[in-house]
Amino acid sequence: MTLPPSNEYGDLPPGVYRVNIDVVVQRFGRGTEQSRLVSGRLLHILALAQRTDHLLRLIVFGSYVTDKPAPNDVDVILVMDDEFRIEHCPVEAKGLFDRNCSTTPP
Repeated sequence: MTLPPSNEYGDLPPGVYRVNIDVVVQRFGRGTEQSRLVSGRLLHILALAQRTDHLLRLIVFGSYVTDKPAPNDVDVILVMDDEFRIEHCPVEAKGLFDRNCSTTPP
């Protein structure tokens, strides 16, 4: 699946779009240096979440998925399966799920 064109406000039309991460980064993460930096953070978050072996979905939203040339950050929701337990999570991924712990991606 591909993503539809942005509307007159620079946003995707309302809806849920099932695409792989390459489509997202190709569309929104290749413009400015800032968008490439934020894309790197997104890919880092995805890699950490995948290391748990319990990631079902990564939902990306906010200014990153707009025509904004330099988004400050990327907003994500990680949907994990029912078997996910933070205590069994690889140490490098725990910061994604513990609000008292901060991970700083490269």
